[in-house]
Order: sequence, then structure tokens, then C-alpha cells
Amino acid sequence: MPALIFIGKEGVAVENRPLVSVIIPVHNAEKTLARMLTCVREQTWQHLEIIVIDDGSTDGTLALARETAEQDARITVLAQENLGVSSARNAGLNLCRGTFIYFADGDDTLPPDALERLVLRALRDGAGMVIGGYTEYIGSAARARNRANREDTVSIADYLALLCPDANDLFYGVLWNKLFRRDLTERGKVRFPEALTWGEDFSFVMTYLQQVKQVSFLRESVYGYHRSMGSASVRQVLDCVVHPLSNIRAKRFLYSRLKALYTAQGVYGAYRRRLWFYLFRVGLS
Repeated sequence: MPALIFIGKEGVAVENRPLVSVIIPVHNAEKTLARMLTCVREQTWQHLEIIVIDDGSTDGTLALARETAEQDARITVLAQENLGVSSARNAGLNLCRGTFIYFADGDDTLPPDALERLVLRALRDGAGMVIGGYTEYIGSAARARNRANREDTVSIADYLALLCPDANDLFYGVLWNKLFRRDLTERGKVRFPEALTWGEDFSFVMTYLQQVKQVSFLRESVYGYHRSMGSASVRQVLDCVVHPLSNIRAKRFLYSRLKALYTAQGVYGAYRRRLWFYLFRVGLS
């Protein structure tokens, strides 16, 4: 039988479509998880494995995840005690089998063709990471966000030049507007630091980029980020206020990950005097 050929929106012909592992950590997300799972299950890129890690929820989140898994064989549900989002994501990384890895949060949404656009760009340009815009929702208000606002593929050296002045921006530091390659996470032993209470996503991205040679950009939104008082990001900000000493330690650690990236890519000397401003900018953002 001939190989199945899939022609995507960018005109890329793909034989035997690569598997995408979608990792979703959740904690007490029974009000929003069904919405996110629907978004993922109805993606135009259907060759997925969906890994839901319940991080010690005390509501109906786990039951909802298991019920949905009974309806869709692509869903795997893992339950653990409340060990934190980093531990949950690491558990997902240890389970996943895909060529590509995508991270989503249980309280957000995805455009229906988000994964298709990310994967086809990665395949077309051979990028080690693809990064796209996102839509920020505050209540019923929506605002498009894309710090780079470009549609091309650049070398890691050019990407680091763009990153340096804006490393504190969500666009560069979060997980959910990016597509990763599993072979690079394994080659670099890239995992989330479980001691951090915030910034673990930034640490992961900076460590991962040490393995990358090219990065592709998408202008269009690939994620719906829903801000609310109960969202994961807001909980992390509140934790910074409640635990100021751990906040300072976290900033120092995150700066060390940023410095390590530029050092690994051989350009730290060129950026040394500018990189330390990250500590001030991240404190104000």
C-alpha cells in the first residue's frame, strides 16, 4: 500500500504524518478542562497522543479526564499526588512518544488548526522550535499578542539577538505558543525544575534552546490564553508576593538559565552587559 500523503495549508506534502504529543497538566480544572480537551481533540492535525496529568485535584477533574479518555483512545490519563506543575509536565515528558511535543494548560483554548500550522512549519523549514502569536483573553475582551510579529525562519544566533531585550516577555518565555522536538528534549535531557514555584516554563525553553539551530516564527495566533484570578499564571504571580525570598532565588536561577543558553551557543561575551537587565525587567513585568 502506498504511503498516505497529506497536503497541509502551507502546501507541504507529508508522508506518514508525525505524531504530536500534547501534554496537559491539570489541578482542579473541572470547569475548563472539557473545553480544552475539545479544542485538542478537534484539531485539524489528528495524529495526536493527548497526555493529561492530574496533579492531585480535589474536584471532579480526574473523573472528567478519565470519562473523556473512554471516548477517545488517543487520551492517556495519569494521576499523581499534588507535586506541582513541573512534576506533572515531567511525568508527561517521560510518557510521550511523539516526534513533536506541545504543552497546553487546562484552562485555555486552541484555534482548530494551531497544531497543523506549527507542525507543517517545522517540517517545511527543519526548525528545532516553532513559535507563534497568541490571543490573550480577559473576560470577553480579546487581544492579539506577538512580540516578534514575523513569518520566517532564523538561525539561533539571530533568535538570541531578538530574545535578549525581551526575554521577560511572555511570548518568549511561555510554553504554549511553541512546538518542540522530542529528540532534542531527550538529547539535552531537558526537564522542568521541580523546586521552582514559578518560571519553570522559562527555564525549560532556555535549556531547550541550547539544542536548537533554527527557529521558525508564525504571525497568527496558535493559542488562546485566558487570564483569570484562578488561572495558573495568576496563581504563580500571587505566590511570588507571598514568598519574596523564594521569588528572589527563582529570579537568580532563571537568569542562570538565560546565561547558560548564550554561553552554550557561544555568544555570551557579546551579550554579557545586556543580559543582566533581565533581572530588573522580569521584576517589573
